[in-house]
Amino acid sequence: MRRIAPALLVVLSASLGAIGCGGRQIVPLLSSAGVPITATPTNAVPLEVVTRSTSVRDPLPVSGSSVVYGDFEAALGHAISSAAVPWADKNRGRRDGGWQLFVEVIQAEAEHDGARLLVTIGVRATLRARIGGAHIGQTETACRDGGLVAPGSGAPVLYACMTRIGRDLTSWLAAADPEHPGKSGGRPAFVVPGGVVGNSGSHDDADEDGDSDAPGESD
Repeated sequence: MRRIAPALLVVLSASLGAIGCGGRQIVPLLSSAGVPITATPTNAVPLEVVTRSTSVRDPLPVSGSSVVYGDFEAALGHAISSAAVPWADKNRGRRDGGWQLFVEVIQAEAEHDGARLLVTIGVRATLRARIGGAHIGQTETACRDGGLVAPGSGAPVLYACMTRIGRDLTSWLAAADPEHPGKSGGRPAFVVPGGVVGNSGSHDDADEDGDSDAPGESD
C-alpha cells in the first residue's frame, strides 16, 4: 500500500468512530482525537512525503485482542509531513521542483498483554530530488512506546511513537545538505528498542518501571 502527501498536505478521509467488521474492532486513526500535527504548511511547501509499507499490515492488528488500527500509513505520513514543515519552509527555493521524502515502514507491531498496549514502529527514509529523482540521502529510525490503556484506546500511544518518528526524520533533514546528491546528515543506528518501552521520547520513564509514562500510565 502506498500513501502520498503532496506538498506536505495530507487529504484526510475516514469514517467516524470505531467500526466493527467480521468480529474485529477497527479504530480509524485519522478520525481519532489527537492526530499528530506539529506545524501547518504555509503556501506551497516544496516537500512531498510518500509512505509505503513493506510486509506490514494496514489496518495494524493488535495481537492479543480483536482490535485493528486503520489509517496507519496515512496517520504516520501526517505526523512526518507536519513535523517537516519548518525544514521545508526554510529550504524553499533551494532546489527546482523541491524534494520527495520516501518513507518505507519496515516494522509495525502492536500487542496488548491484558493491561498494557505496546507499539513498535521502524522506518527507512530516502530523500530525493522531485525532478530527476537524484538520491540525496537515506536514514533509518524507530520508536517503541506503551501505556496502560484498553486495546481500542491506544491511539495516543501510536501517535506518540509516530510523532517521535517525525521529529527524528526532521532532525536528520536539518543535518542533510538538500542541494547536493549523496550528502546526508549521517545514518543513525537502527536499533529497535527491546528493553525500554517509550524510546520515542514522547513520555519519560519517570517512575523507572521500564516503560514510558504514556497517556493512561499511572504506575
